Amino acid sequence: MRVKPGPKVADEDVKHERLTLRVHSDLIDILQRRADERNMSRSAYVEQLLVAWVQADPRNPKVDSKGKRVENAPHPFELMNKNSMLFGAKWAKFNQIYSLLFDQSAPAKWVDQPQDHWFGQDDEA
Repeated sequence: MRVKPGPKVADEDVKHERLTLRVHSDLIDILQRRADERNMSRSAYVEQLLVAWVQADPRNPKVDSKGKRVENAPHPFELMNKNSMLFGAKWAKFNQIYSLLFDQSAPAKWVDQPQDHWFGQDDEA
């Protein structure tokens, strides 16, 4: 196996999963142009979009800029119960993003009935 040049990546930071999407060539063209604007590969650009989406949803565990869970970060359900004002502000921001993307509000039951939706760590909510 060929070794890539550059600094060695720590074993825990190695990306083992692959995501494959079949999309229209027009979408690829748009993504490529936006990635080029940011001087990034298309793959890195799409990864950044996905990480931003995960970070925006306050129900998700905290992840770093590569999508790796942040160790010892408070559990989202814990944050929801500890500081409902902060969680509410994060939820309002997420709901605004969701509304802009999908032209409708995020389902209220996602926060009204958190036990029915994944909040991270073994679905404990």
